[in-house]
Amino acid sequence: MFASRVPIAFALLFLSGCRMGAPVHLWKPPSLESTVGKRVAVAEVLGPKEIAGPVRRKMLALAPSDAGRQIEALAPESLAQHETIRLVSGTDEVNDLALASVARQEDVDYVLRGQVLSRRSHQEDQDEFDSAAPLAVSWRLMSVADGRHAGGRPVVVDLETARKDYPELALIADPAEALATAAAREAYRLVAPSVVRERVQIEIPYLWAGSKEVRRGNLLARNGKWGEAEQVWQKVFDQHPTQTAALHNLAIAAAAAQDFSLAKERIRRVIRRQPTPLHKQSMAWIEQQQRKYHQAFDLPDPPEGWFVTR
Repeated sequence: MFASRVPIAFALLFLSGCRMGAPVHLWKPPSLESTVGKRVAVAEVLGPKEIAGPVRRKMLALAPSDAGRQIEALAPESLAQHETIRLVSGTDEVNDLALASVARQEDVDYVLRGQVLSRRSHQEDQDEFDSAAPLAVSWRLMSVADGRHAGGRPVVVDLETARKDYPELALIADPAEALATAAAREAYRLVAPSVVRERVQIEIPYLWAGSKEVRRGNLLARNGKWGEAEQVWQKVFDQHPTQTAALHNLAIAAAAAQDFSLAKERIRRVIRRQPTPLHKQSMAWIEQQQRKYHQAFDLPDPPEGWFVTR
């Protein structure tokens, strides 16, 4: 009896969907509120000038400019009414109400203000930049039209992690400048869509026709070669229409390319044939990524609607 159960157990294992992880880049909505297509006044960053100044300069220089993420970052002192700001404020620091009043006259949509929460050096006898210490900057976003505070959030970066996330920072010799660059890039994740790297589950077949080629496509996807992997899976599926693993992986590839309608059409066909836990999880994952994509770029609901998420 035991021997008769072994083939059944293996069959259930293969039908439930063996899987492996593959890296994929996906769009993430802004953490606070989208300011894409808007004019944003970046106020002076409060805190030690040796790091607050570079952070603000990087914020003004590194505003997203690629299609679908454009933000016009402005220095409040460049506005035509900057003298009025000083008169209303009466201090060296421009307060939010004074800045909002002038920004409204200049058709500015948001005011973004930062404050350095940690110093770079804890030595009492000198004010050197401590590149080993994390840099924490708290950001607050205010809507000029109604004075509404859209929220605030800290951004924390350290030099080692920053250079891993942004390899080009290794070309910047000055650690203060490198950290300020990383802090600005992370800050724009608060108000603009950003790309994140995740791992997604693709299916590994063994018993079906074309399984060896599907696994070859999987290795390509694991190495980030999604275009080549998709070609391999498509050829397998064209030759073997019952190869559901190939169709499942094609659905994941479509989602990786932001073609979510095609991805959902493919994964629903897979589930109709084999409603395994992996296939159902993939359906939910695809729609979750589609929701994030629509939120990131403020898109309306898709024509086919939502199937599994609310």
